[in-house]
Amino acid sequence: MKFKSIIAALSITILFVSHTVNAQVTTIDSVATSKVQHFDFDKMESETIGEGIKRKWFHGEKGQMTIFNLEKEAHIPWHQHPNEQITYIMSGKVKIKTIIDGKETIVIVGAGEVIVFPENVPHEFWTLEDTVDLDVHVPVRQDWLSKELPEYLKKGK
Repeated sequence: MKFKSIIAALSITILFVSHTVNAQVTTIDSVATSKVQHFDFDKMESETIGEGIKRKWFHGEKGQMTIFNLEKEAHIPWHQHPNEQITYIMSGKVKIKTIIDGKETIVIVGAGEVIVFPENVPHEFWTLEDTVDLDVHVPVRQDWLSKELPEYLKKGK
């Protein structure tokens, strides 16, 4: 009887260890297959996407980062997308129309400030002075991958 208990305990231990080892191997394999990318904004070409609006951007597997160079009085029309957007104003100042607590609201965001738009929350930008804006979108904006301008930017031209 004691021998059967030892065999059972040993079997459970082996089963546990084999699953633990497999879990570790899977984790190591998933890290090893992820592609590390390196970008240099200073060496990237800007693309003009509207009057007074230039951008440089890249994406990873799950998110993207963009630097916008916005001339004074540039305008990014009212739009929304299924991506969370984190906007950090590196220099300059923008006026933003968005929806806060169910009401259309105007917010002024200046250098050193951040505004976060949850997915599908409409927003619109006007630059009050030359501005450098760093945006992060999660997940990657599928509408940008096609190299075709989104409809809201075509209308704004």
